[in-house]
Amino acid sequence: MATSKHPKPDKHTAFCYSFKPRELKYFLFGKKICPNCGGALKKCKGYVTLNDEMPHSRDDCSRIDTSSVKYYRYSYSCAGCGSVFTLEELAEGK
Repeated sequence: MATSKHPKPDKHTAFCYSFKPRELKYFLFGKKICPNCGGALKKCKGYVTLNDEMPHSRDDCSRIDTSSVKYYRYSYSCAGCGSVFTLEELAEGK
């Protein structure tokens, strides 16, 4: 009797970053200091798999298989107070 194998998960074959101008400025040059307690922020990189369309894209993505695209997102966490901030929150000064 043959054993059934689980299907392999689809590999991600592409990646995508999307920054607004203020987010890119903060990402590259901003001081990574917690707005609540003044402690150092640690960068956390996560991703989601795109299944619909490319974010902030005006191009027709019908030729791109978006189910294999990693969309990277950044957040920052503070070890001192335990707060977690998105890149957008820090760039906008919220």
